[in-house]
Amino acid sequence: MFALRTVSTALSRRTVVPAASSSIGRFMSGGDSHTFDISGSYTTHMLEDSPVPLPSESTSATRDELMSYFRLMYTMRRMEITCDNEYKARAIRGFCHLYDGQEAIATGIEAAFDHDDSWITSYRCHCVALTRGGTVSKVLAELFGMRDGYTKGRGGSMHFYNKEHNFYGGQGIVGAQVPVGTGLAFANK
Repeated sequence: MFALRTVSTALSRRTVVPAASSSIGRFMSGGDSHTFDISGSYTTHMLEDSPVPLPSESTSATRDELMSYFRLMYTMRRMEITCDNEYKARAIRGFCHLYDGQEAIATGIEAAFDHDDSWITSYRCHCVALTRGGTVSKVLAELFGMRDGYTKGRGGSMHFYNKEHNFYGGQGIVGAQVPVGTGLAFANK
């Protein structure tokens, strides 16, 4: 029951192409929605006879949505580069598990979620906390061990939490998010 990405033999082939005219780039207005064809960019595994509906072969977004996704991913990357530099300078103590290179994952999940959906993750949680309505200053405060952090500077890199935004944190132990996530699923039933 997984969607597997098809590996293209031609490296230059793009899997997401505009379904509308090719002039959408700079000329997309804020309110216009454009549809992108993503057919052929994934294959399904064991979903043919499943009651679960198959993923759509297209998606739509406005220019404003795409720009907000870009700004969020750019902020995540800059924040993580800063964290990396501060960790190497020994200003951040303990472990520092960075999320750079994975920004699109959190951004895409947040775009699909409602604000009422609960989110739990593993130990790479800085950017997920930011995505769920956090701020760069709160993330950095937590990493520097300051009172203004998500867990008042006690959790560090792997233990972020924000119940107000339905973010139930990163888990420092491998697999620890599974029982907590199961509990969240039963609580949200």
